[in-house]
Amino acid sequence: MSLTSAASRVHAEQHAPREKPLAKLRLRICVMGAAVQTENRGVLALGSSLVKLLADAAPDAEIIYLAGNRDSQPVPARIGSQTRPIPVINYRLSPKAPPRQHLLCIMALSLAWRLLPFSGLRSRIARSNPWIGAVAQAGLVGDIRGGDSFSDIYGLKRFVLGSLPVIAVLWVRRDIVLFPQTYGPFKHRLARTLAAYILRRSSCILSRDHDSMATVEGLIGKSSKVNLCPDVAFALEAIRPPDPQISPPLPSHVPCLIGLNVNGLVFHGGYNRRNMFGLKLNYPDFLARLVFALLDREGTRLLLVPHTFGSPGNVESDPEASRKLIELLPEPLRARVHLITAKYDQHEIKGLIGMCDFFIGSRMHSCIAALSQGIPAIAVAYSKKFKGVFDSIGVGHWVVDARNTNIEAALAETLKRFEERAEMKRGLADKVQIARQTLRETFAVICAGAVAT
Repeated sequence: MSLTSAASRVHAEQHAPREKPLAKLRLRICVMGAAVQTENRGVLALGSSLVKLLADAAPDAEIIYLAGNRDSQPVPARIGSQTRPIPVINYRLSPKAPPRQHLLCIMALSLAWRLLPFSGLRSRIARSNPWIGAVAQAGLVGDIRGGDSFSDIYGLKRFVLGSLPVIAVLWVRRDIVLFPQTYGPFKHRLARTLAAYILRRSSCILSRDHDSMATVEGLIGKSSKVNLCPDVAFALEAIRPPDPQISPPLPSHVPCLIGLNVNGLVFHGGYNRRNMFGLKLNYPDFLARLVFALLDREGTRLLLVPHTFGSPGNVESDPEASRKLIELLPEPLRARVHLITAKYDQHEIKGLIGMCDFFIGSRMHSCIAALSQGIPAIAVAYSKKFKGVFDSIGVGHWVVDARNTNIEAALAETLKRFEERAEMKRGLADKVQIARQTLRETFAVICAGAVAT
């Protein structure tokens, strides 16, 4: 579908005649599914990139996070050389949450809004509940669901809880935009039913990959509102910290610096610690053998790049998994393995990845941080999302799928790509530039539809 027809459709479906807005406001854009307080730098990269793309497309718009969060403190967002506070309207599921913040109360009021279409009642609901008031007055509400959580891959409960606020939006507005993300897979019937309910009522569905588009069309049929769009994190700005905390410190000159992201969740076997993702690859053993093989090359050093932080014992912690990997190595090799030790933000982590000559990652947004800076990168994947996102810039063959690859094959493929890194680099910057341009054009279309209200 062309951008012109996309704009017409978004405008028509988002802004079909309905209740008059409660007050005359400048364009308000509500962003959902981008966590504002998390140790996962990939999820934070999604939120930061979304804000940048929306602010560039609609400079005068008011952008608000609708977040499942404990508090409603504004979140700073870097847009170019400026830092902009983004308001947060939170909802919670805690029994201690005030009624106006509790998700179940928001759901009940949203249902009342839909079933009792009286303007006076709706005005009272909007005034009494900030979350519903923001949704009702918005020109655009969009959800990104953490990039890969429109699926029950992380469990049915997580998918259902993530769907509830989206359903509340649909009850108040009748529409929502689904920002670029992965859709599926779905193992449970309830997940498929909820997904189809949301997808049918969404005015615009942006997919990061062709496989997800097929998943969507399998649930709702062919539709012109389903479009391909690169991951928003290709637009994330990189900022290199002036004196990075790395242990041991890097020497002033490194002939070949290889970035390695160790995914703590995969290293520990998933949330249940029992190979939750059904991997054929023994991930810790693969990493240990990979490190030996890479450091056997002359002039190489490894930079371990955590992308999700957490306290010791946290199954998600990349730093803890990185330290366990280091412990598997003999002392002579450890001096050439360097770990980022500070909790840098998503912009700074991307800036540090920018120092590398080659990158290997199992957190997808760590790989995007490399690719988007023209750095050849290999993904060691635990889900389908990696290949789809790499495919979006024409490098899907740079993915090693740990679900169906053994250690020997994975090592051979990774080392082969390392030797070919100079060839991989050629043309990569041009592909990334095309992805960024597509993002700018797509978000301009979406915001133009909202502005035209």
